[in-house]
Amino acid sequence: MKINRHIIWALCAVVAIGSSSCVGDLDVEPNDPNTKLTLNTKTEWDGYFARLYWNFLDDTDNLVKTSDGGAGSFTRCHFNLQELCADECIISQKWNNPGYNTLNFANWTNNNEWVYAAFTREFFMAKMCAEFIRDIQAGGTEFYDGDEIAARVAEARVIRSYAYWCMIDLFGRGPWIDETSVTGAIPPTYDRQQLFDAVVAELRDAIPHVKWAAQQAYGRVSREAAYMLLAKLYLNAEVYTGTPMWSQCAEACRQVLSTGIQLAPEYKYLFCASNDKYVGNGEILWAVPQQQGRFTTWGGTTYLTCACWVESAPAEVLRRLNSGDTPWSGVRLRPELSRALKGDKRRLIYEGTYQENVDDLSGFDANSCGYMLIKYTNTTEDDYFNAAGNNNNGTAMSNTDYPLFRLADTYLMLAECQLRGVNCDGLAYLNKVRERAGMPAVAALTDDVVLHERQCELYMEGQRRSDLIRFNRFTGNNYVWSWKGGVLEGSYIAPSRSLYAIPYQYVETVGQNTGY
Repeated sequence: MKINRHIIWALCAVVAIGSSSCVGDLDVEPNDPNTKLTLNTKTEWDGYFARLYWNFLDDTDNLVKTSDGGAGSFTRCHFNLQELCADECIISQKWNNPGYNTLNFANWTNNNEWVYAAFTREFFMAKMCAEFIRDIQAGGTEFYDGDEIAARVAEARVIRSYAYWCMIDLFGRGPWIDETSVTGAIPPTYDRQQLFDAVVAELRDAIPHVKWAAQQAYGRVSREAAYMLLAKLYLNAEVYTGTPMWSQCAEACRQVLSTGIQLAPEYKYLFCASNDKYVGNGEILWAVPQQQGRFTTWGGTTYLTCACWVESAPAEVLRRLNSGDTPWSGVRLRPELSRALKGDKRRLIYEGTYQENVDDLSGFDANSCGYMLIKYTNTTEDDYFNAAGNNNNGTAMSNTDYPLFRLADTYLMLAECQLRGVNCDGLAYLNKVRERAGMPAVAALTDDVVLHERQCELYMEGQRRSDLIRFNRFTGNNYVWSWKGGVLEGSYIAPSRSLYAIPYQYVETVGQNTGY
């Protein structure tokens, strides 16, 4: 894919990234992409930098064409690829868009539009970060001192590493591009081991130049978040490379904890419209900021609110959604998730008159297609149930920041490291997570305990597929769930399903994974 490096930045509607905790600090107007070929002011450079972060939400750039207009944002398509194929949620057939059913059933092919959107977004994000690094090192010295250039370069490298982590996890191969790549040339294809090695090296080199959360601007990646990304790579190293790296994972997690960041006191408030108070130097180590009136996106938490709430729910319940749009009634919960959360106060699920089972995927609005997720809301902590009845300014756009990494996950990763033989107090950290949830402490760690706790804490946060793969519960038939393999009672799926197909649009240059 050939991308004009000075034009793409100007396509953005600038996001919330600034020099303090206020969302509106960096209020930059995009320039006309047909005429703006050079960057002449600090404001323009700030806009270019902001565009790297906006890539997580942008679905207005016409980069990805999907049957559901505006749905191809990074956050939305990656959520779909992690959650719809696993045991937590399903898309009802009300939407009837191409690609959803094959994700629901874990029997996708190489022409699935969400698989294509995810791969395209990953490469685009990596490409744009590489261009920014090259450009700011060449032309940013007029506007920033050396320390600030180094910090912005390091952040761009972390964002690029995040995109490549997704590529490693979902696809296991892809085109490698960095600031030395030649524009217009076909980049080399790296296999999973090569991508892993390159991204780990990139992160380890960049992390010392990223600011700690206490000194970092709201919405920008912190050093703690960068260590969390490194820990995620190590956590899955045995899956990615065949070589476990549990000690390295635990050490990266210790670095996340080193500055004393604490869990938020109340779980449900991490997913409401005032969750920005926990972002950065709080439990949400890294989030994608969202604010009404400053962007339009059908991804992020706009998707996780509107899509998950069901229009037939009572008005007093829908008031908690606090949206100016009719709920989309698309995402419904599989019974396996509902049952896993029984008796747990983290169970942010509305049952109403709906049926727990998902026997009839066409019964989106009646009683036959699963419970409703109410984990993500557009109300605030001080009026969580929207007693005031505010109408959310008449817009469907969400005010809730999209959490990428949370500290509770760090704690549970340490528990997994202890389970795999590392001395790191992982059991104590897992019980801290359970204590906040009002759950009794567990006495010992097992695969079942850790995987169950990860689901109860991190459900519907885009983690489940990767967790099931790591615990050998995704492919095969030693664990089945509703509609796995395309049948209601669940069935075997092939080991090759642990990787997605390379979209047919890229096969000529990237190749294809085994089994497709």
